[in-house]
Amino acid sequence: MDILRKELNDVYASQGLHNETLPKEEVSEARKMAENIVRVTDGCAVITDASCDRCYVYSGNFGVLLGYSEEVYSSVEMDSSDEDAVYDRMHPEDLVDKRLLEYEFFKSVDKKDPEEKPRFIARCRIRMRDKHGVYRVVDNSTQLIRLSPHEKIWLILCTYSLSSNQDAGDGITPNILNTTTGEVESLSFRSRRAEILSAREKEVLALIRDGRPSKQIAEILGISIHTVNRHRQNIIEKLSVGNSIEAVTAATLMKLF
Repeated sequence: MDILRKELNDVYASQGLHNETLPKEEVSEARKMAENIVRVTDGCAVITDASCDRCYVYSGNFGVLLGYSEEVYSSVEMDSSDEDAVYDRMHPEDLVDKRLLEYEFFKSVDKKDPEEKPRFIARCRIRMRDKHGVYRVVDNSTQLIRLSPHEKIWLILCTYSLSSNQDAGDGITPNILNTTTGEVESLSFRSRRAEILSAREKEVLALIRDGRPSKQIAEILGISIHTVNRHRQNIIEKLSVGNSIEAVTAATLMKLF
């Protein structure tokens, strides 16, 4: 149930990093940086290598609290550009907005001059489920820490720490900070959230939720069964779920319709 994964992977792929020779020592240095951050903050730090669909997750007591690690100062290497062990703990509604923030952040950074790209940090506050099933408010930041030799997006640092303010408030309060000027750009994804599923996809999903089979959905909406099934598949792909029932559950939790 990880929405916008395809869109983010497309951003990474557009960098053309497979055409470059990337210095491996930079990855080692970035991983060491993440480990040091965790030892200072006791939180979680993730290095994403956009060149090879891989991430490195480091965690302190934060990982133990959330239940995805049994050891303090643990590390996990994943064959995925997404920190699934962390993302699986996020409140579905917050996950949508965090993904939208990441997508907008990387698109924005990609257009900037190379020397400016590392100066920006995407920040938000999200709810994450601990090992007891209780949602905790977590401060999150994402930034580019290494450009490739051709000055493309390459190594990304994402940090998580337990917030001192456990009032969830209204939404994830996403913003992008310019660390040079101190300027903060506040964002809102209310309209973007409404556009994730098309109007027709929402109609189809609502009828699926009501237990209507494809043939009946086609008759109600005046479209072919083939078109209904195409909408089903599009919905499943957009929401990164396995079937239509999971899609209804995911869309409901994410408040997409």
